[in-house]
Amino acid sequence: MDRKRNSQMFRWRRTTMAFLGVLLLMPAIPSEAAEILGLFAHPGKSHFEFFRPIFMDLARRGHNISMYSYFPLDQPMANYTDYTFKGSPLLTDVIDLMEFEETEWKPLGLPYKIPTYFMLHNWGMRFCDAALNSSLIADLLSSPLRYDLIILEHFANDCMTAVAHLLNAPVIALSSCAIMPWHYQRMGTPHINPIMPMNFLTYTDEMGLVDRLNNFIHFHTVNILYEWITQPATDELISQRFGFGLPPVNEIVKNTSLMLINQHYALTGLRPYAPNVVEVGGLHIGPKKPLTPALNKIMEDSLSGVIYISWGSMVDPSSLPDQKLRALFKSIAHMKDYTFLMRWKSGKPLPHDKPGNLFTFDWLPQRDLLCHPRVKAFISHAGLLGTTEAGHCGVPMLVTPFYGDQFLNAGTLAQRGFGVIVDFGDFDEHHITRGLQTILDKGFSDNVRRSAKAFRERPQSPLELAIWWIEHVIDTRGGLLLEGRARHISWFVYNSIDVYLICLAIIAIPLITIWQLVRLLRRTLGILKVLKNKKTKVQ
Repeated sequence: MDRKRNSQMFRWRRTTMAFLGVLLLMPAIPSEAAEILGLFAHPGKSHFEFFRPIFMDLARRGHNISMYSYFPLDQPMANYTDYTFKGSPLLTDVIDLMEFEETEWKPLGLPYKIPTYFMLHNWGMRFCDAALNSSLIADLLSSPLRYDLIILEHFANDCMTAVAHLLNAPVIALSSCAIMPWHYQRMGTPHINPIMPMNFLTYTDEMGLVDRLNNFIHFHTVNILYEWITQPATDELISQRFGFGLPPVNEIVKNTSLMLINQHYALTGLRPYAPNVVEVGGLHIGPKKPLTPALNKIMEDSLSGVIYISWGSMVDPSSLPDQKLRALFKSIAHMKDYTFLMRWKSGKPLPHDKPGNLFTFDWLPQRDLLCHPRVKAFISHAGLLGTTEAGHCGVPMLVTPFYGDQFLNAGTLAQRGFGVIVDFGDFDEHHITRGLQTILDKGFSDNVRRSAKAFRERPQSPLELAIWWIEHVIDTRGGLLLEGRARHISWFVYNSIDVYLICLAIIAIPLITIWQLVRLLRRTLGILKVLKNKKTKVQ
């Protein structure tokens, strides 16, 4: 009898332990599934590649995702519903490098990047107009479904925040790059000019006086342009679509509870952000996947290793000016012990003098390539997704920034020892070859691998950190304790201009009073002297 009871007890314990083991292995599921809305009107593929893993992980955790974007999932998944915009062409291979061939105007020898604002403004207005007038938005606003959270992108335009305002739910913003100059005030996070370069410049936190002055001019000029041009134009679009009565968009955006940004101090530099701006750089980097047999063979056959070339999904590499393309080919041919892999759109003819050690592909698995031990260097445009992946994998970079935040990324990675910059104006055989020789040096590449550890080794993965904050905002119904007063006060008060003026007055009033008294005393003495002289003459 005891033997039977012991046998039953053993089976019960084994079953219990197996059940507990299954529970421990299961992903954490929130106690209540939230209804989460994603609103992404910008048709930039590289942007959305950073955002997508967040929503997929939220869906795996049991939350219900309604995703409005230009990029539906390749394979449907549970709890994730796509609603696909059709109004704008995708921003793929749309940047013609011939446009950057003209000599850049440099007043007093300083970089001048304010025209980048107008490119972003035109993009933002065009994409917002298409999204706001989409039937998807009309159906969304008429739906009885209510959302616990809305997640959208803060980039070149804020029209989607008006939709979020009408739906009356907490808002989290995402940014696939460093936050733009017009984002600081809305989040109440400080911008310290001497150590925080603006997005369109290759400056770092080590700026001289002239650079600090140029940084100040760029930051505030672009901010003023956004306030005086983009925001009124966006308000007009919103009023045309929804009628009058909504608050101005510059007030709506201040209701953003949290901002998650594709930054990490190890790669992009230290920034004193407020607690409601959270760095989650690298969250899009998933587990490594095996390469195709064709790519593996190229890796194995290479004598000294592989150098990967890609200027991102938006740049058409075939638009590289002929002189610069031939310079690149000569540099590749000169380094005959290395194999080069390059993204080149199929259907675009290749020059007949393409080097034999260059292989081109319509698409390449960038993350998996960069983490392959045979990949020795990365020739890039300093786009943040590729830069982040190369930093994660410890691959040194030769970067040629073309527009936008690529300049900021390039300056920071060069300062932090992840790579070197070859400006587009210097993109010739000499500079390319010398740059590659620099980053292929063992001492340089060893330092990059050491620095990559600081990027990879964190107490919590960036995706886990992002999910924690998102669920915190849901649980607290907007994270009210994250909201600071800084976003609601004027620039005049925020920068203590009134205090400086009072201090100046405190110093100036006594000095002016003393000066006036001295003048009065001198005049009095002069008058007395004149009277004395007259009296002497009379006598």
